[in-house]
Amino acid sequence: MALRNPYLEFYRALPQTFRRDPQLPISTAELTSPEWLMLKAAIAGHFAWAVPTEDAIQAIREYTSSIVEIGAGSGYWTWMMRQAGLTVAAYDTIVPSFTWDEVEQGDERAVLSHPDHTLFLCWPPWASDMACNALAAHHGDYLIYVGEWMGGSANPGFFMQLASSFEPVRAVDIPQWYNRDDRLMIFRRRRPGP
Repeated sequence: MALRNPYLEFYRALPQTFRRDPQLPISTAELTSPEWLMLKAAIAGHFAWAVPTEDAIQAIREYTSSIVEIGAGSGYWTWMMRQAGLTVAAYDTIVPSFTWDEVEQGDERAVLSHPDHTLFLCWPPWASDMACNALAAHHGDYLIYVGEWMGGSANPGFFMQLASSFEPVRAVDIPQWYNRDDRLMIFRRRRPGP
């Protein structure tokens, strides 16, 4: 599966200082650099907050064929998944003027219109109830989360709900920005005990 992925090409062309050194612990150093945060936000606005890879998209295909993405932004991950033959319903509360693929205006309640789809969340907004509300509305078997575990995005309620109702089944390493430890994680809903 050869997917077009200009974001990955862009990322690889940047200086090494833009990338996380996995040998070093995560720090809050990026918070003291407003210029870096503005640059990263501009890049994310055009592409996405996380850089997809073919391995990540292939892992998604192994668990589902239908996705509902909440907080899709410019639709970059949606575009990548659709290239791979997945059916994707993508939503954001504010659809930017430029998108890589079709993104409809909608919030986390859009999950209810796609009960048979896998929920996909990429770096849901920090200190927001969006991810928690989307997960509460989701009744499918799988959830795909791209971001850091227990930090950097969403809120503690989301991670508590996720840990209590789902179990991790797969993690895929993806390119990491400076001082971020994100990856793609696939979760399956826990089955009730006997």
